Amino acid sequence: MFVPDLPGFGKSVVPSNPYYLSDYANFLKVFMKKHRITHPILIGHSFGGRVSLKYQMLFPHTLRALILTGTPGVTPVSRKKIAVSIALAKFGKLLFLIPPFSFFHESVRKWYYFAVGARDFYRANGVMRETFKHIVQEDLVASMRSVNVPCALVWGSDDRITPVWIAHRMKEEIANSHLIVISNADHGVSFKQPQRFVLAIENFLKTI
Repeated sequence: MFVPDLPGFGKSVVPSNPYYLSDYANFLKVFMKKHRITHPILIGHSFGGRVSLKYQMLFPHTLRALILTGTPGVTPVSRKKIAVSIALAKFGKLLFLIPPFSFFHESVRKWYYFAVGARDFYRANGVMRETFKHIVQEDLVASMRSVNVPCALVWGSDDRITPVWIAHRMKEEIANSHLIVISNADHGVSFKQPQRFVLAIENFLKTI
């Protein structure tokens, strides 16, 4: 099993320029060539699932199977809510330049991003913040419809970051995909309850 640190994550070097999903997919392609990996089974969690979907579209017929967990194939936030959030963020940025509001800027900013479900964006800085913007703005419908290998969607029933309804929507877009919902598990089911997660994967692999 190979678990690469994607650029900007783990112990890897932060990219000099903001990345798009295609950049991460190409990184995976180079990584696999370097390690002589052929026809792998990709397991993508959350952000990694986005990358896996993009990889499958750009390099079709190179995978044996695809396993996605907690992957936001469709946005859990409506475009209207996103537009309102951006408008409020811009207004707040101006407001908190004025004393005494400026003293509370960081606390309110942190609360706001956590409230709208953008914790990763709040934590990111510089190039990675711009990368985050590129990633979340990319539509993955075409990538989902391009999947031509066995695909399992493994979800925690209590996932609040990417709720189960997203998995159901993705199942409609990905032909012949299998949805496996693990009860009493959240967004981090793959590492919080690894035994149950592995069992779900093993059962899926027996079918391909």
